[in-house]
Amino acid sequence: MEFLLAFALTALVATGGWIAWAAVRGWSRLRDRRHELRLAQARSAAEIRRAELAAQMREIELANETYEDFVRRHPER
Repeated sequence: MEFLLAFALTALVATGGWIAWAAVRGWSRLRDRRHELRLAQARSAAEIRRAELAAQMREIELANETYEDFVRRHPER
């Protein structure tokens, strides 16, 4: 029984560094994935906002062209 306990303790000590390294590595990968996900969400929101602003600008330009066309066709007003 003492031999098994000593063997288990020795195995734990010998592999403890690898276990700790794997735990730290897993934690940092999880943290990096969460960070990348947040960045992707922010980029997506910015791209959507940029597209909305571009659509609004197109609407404004179209309204301006329509007004200028009306003024050109009806100079008396």
